[in-house]
Amino acid sequence: MENLRHTFLKAVNSAGQYSAYAAPALSNDFNTLPELLQKFFHRCGYTGQEKIECAHIKWNDTILRLSPQANWSSMRCYQLNFLSEPVRLVYMSIKWYGLFPLEAVDIYKDAQGQMLVKLLKMIPISNAKGKEMDAAELVTILAETMIIPHYALQKYITWEVIDPSNIKGIIHHNGISASGIFHFNEHGDCTQFTTQDRYRAKKNNKYQKTPWTATANDYILKKGIRFPTKFSATWHTDNGDYEYFKGSIKSVELNKTEFSGI
Repeated sequence: MENLRHTFLKAVNSAGQYSAYAAPALSNDFNTLPELLQKFFHRCGYTGQEKIECAHIKWNDTILRLSPQANWSSMRCYQLNFLSEPVRLVYMSIKWYGLFPLEAVDIYKDAQGQMLVKLLKMIPISNAKGKEMDAAELVTILAETMIIPHYALQKYITWEVIDPSNIKGIIHHNGISASGIFHFNEHGDCTQFTTQDRYRAKKNNKYQKTPWTATANDYILKKGIRFPTKFSATWHTDNGDYEYFKGSIKSVELNKTEFSGI
């Protein structure tokens, strides 16, 4: 039985076709965007850059809570996103209760979302998929515009200005749409994304649409690119807020698909 590390690496290899389309971006690519997003592009150093077709997000010091009552667990996390078609590939590995290896892959590829979880690298724990997972993956991709601003240029995302500090993004793919609100601070940094369109997995393969917030903070400039170094995700449940993911971003490598040390 294949472990999920191999599943992830196979998905990375098969998705490599999308990186073949990289080409210089024209300046008027950005001029069609709302002013808030144009300012964000300029601030992050992306104007004049080559077209971004994939981004390797290098995570550092990621932690996860498997339930609102659980303790935080350290996690290894590897992520690659492709842009011309929405593709998001994430591999995660933690020690459950500090003892048992638990690994997961979180994938949106070929217009399908899936979350696979295995214990001890071979015992299936979860295989979440279906239209709700497709929508959840798409809205997560939309949120990651905060980390990868070139998502704003993709044909499957449209924009509606709400006010001088907030803009609505709508992602459309394979007959599914999801949306969320991006908040920009007074400096032009995108610091928060909120949505009502993300589904949370429940028992018995059921899903519940639950308000969700992602935050991005502590922007730095590295190799000419400005990106947030702190990222977190929170469910807003009927029983209160459940922050379940926190991570530091070490770097964002563009148009590179190589992984080492995984």
